[in-house]
Amino acid sequence: MIADIAHRTDWAEQYKRKLDQVARHNQRENSKRRDWTFNPGDRVLLKNDDGVQSKMAPLYSGQYEVIAVRDNGTLVLNKGRYVETIHIRRVIPDKEQRGEGCQQVEDL
Repeated sequence: MIADIAHRTDWAEQYKRKLDQVARHNQRENSKRRDWTFNPGDRVLLKNDDGVQSKMAPLYSGQYEVIAVRDNGTLVLNKGRYVETIHIRRVIPDKEQRGEGCQQVEDL
């Protein structure tokens, strides 16, 4: 030991500093997150994540209907013959909800 001085920790300051650090990290991680709001009856596309895919394979499958939206970040989708619970990060809204089905500009 270089100096014979007892170390004193201000636990309240350490706790406040850790909370600030967590808030900064959460803000950075969520900065590029899309905030979609889904309601029952909305149409969504499901991301294909079945491992290695070819270049020409579609990125998203189907047009599924949302049956329920749960508080834990999951959606219940109607997939025809069965229903499936999917995490909200695996789906995107269908074109009409993303704004691509909007009015077209008239030709001049």
